Amino acid sequence: MINMKTLYNSITAELLKLKYAPIIWLCFSVVLIITAIISAAATLDQASMVQLGKNPWPRHLGACLGILSVFMVVPFTVMLVSTSVFIENHSKGWKYIYSTPRRRSLVFYSKLMAILKIIVWVILSLIVVNVLSGFIIDLFIPEIEFKYYEVGVLSILPSYFHLMMALLGIIGIQYFLSLRFKGFLVPMSIGIIAYIVAFIIGTLNKPMALYYPYCYPSIYKDHSMFSIDKIGVTNEHFLSNVEIHSIFVFLFFIGLAHVLEIRKNVS
Repeated sequence: MINMKTLYNSITAELLKLKYAPIIWLCFSVVLIITAIISAAATLDQASMVQLGKNPWPRHLGACLGILSVFMVVPFTVMLVSTSVFIENHSKGWKYIYSTPRRRSLVFYSKLMAILKIIVWVILSLIVVNVLSGFIIDLFIPEIEFKYYEVGVLSILPSYFHLMMALLGIIGIQYFLSLRFKGFLVPMSIGIIAYIVAFIIGTLNKPMALYYPYCYPSIYKDHSMFSIDKIGVTNEHFLSNVEIHSIFVFLFFIGLAHVLEIRKNVS
């Protein structure tokens, strides 16, 4: 049985290890790019943004969620997971780590949980920066009236939770691939190509998207960017069928990766 204090210390060690320049810049870039796109859209298209007597925050926050879900979160996750595992692959760190008294399972799940924690941090940072950008926009375009309405962050948080659930399948697949291939290029290339294919499949509005995990972040809810009414997404329960599929994919690939990793010969 893994001791909780040991697990916590191991996760902390992994997070310190992941303070790696490319990962820091990757996380920073996602927040900056999405905020810049939304701010530029509000500034350049004031006619559609200014709606007197209507709360502008739902549209502002919804645009952030939509851009993240459809365009950014999958490439970001693919590059984050690939880079995180590549740190060990590049420095032949697995041979050193597995020669220590720490159990392989502890190392395996610590790195996975560190990756999940970074993704959550990026999402929370994006929400905070997006809210701040709304108040900054209001200084230059007071007609939008951000300061006169309640932000309503709590109303948007469930959507981000469901996004994380829809993203789990991709995390599982990419973690499995990154552990199987020693290089950085192969797992990242597979992930990026899979994302491009997923974008095409998602916009076709066909049920096949339900069985392609890389589609899940863009179809788990209607982001009003393309139609998903014929895909067959059901939201009758707390988790949609898309999220349930994603969780099963995650559990399968993480379980498979774990079995292969504890049997890996690193001599």
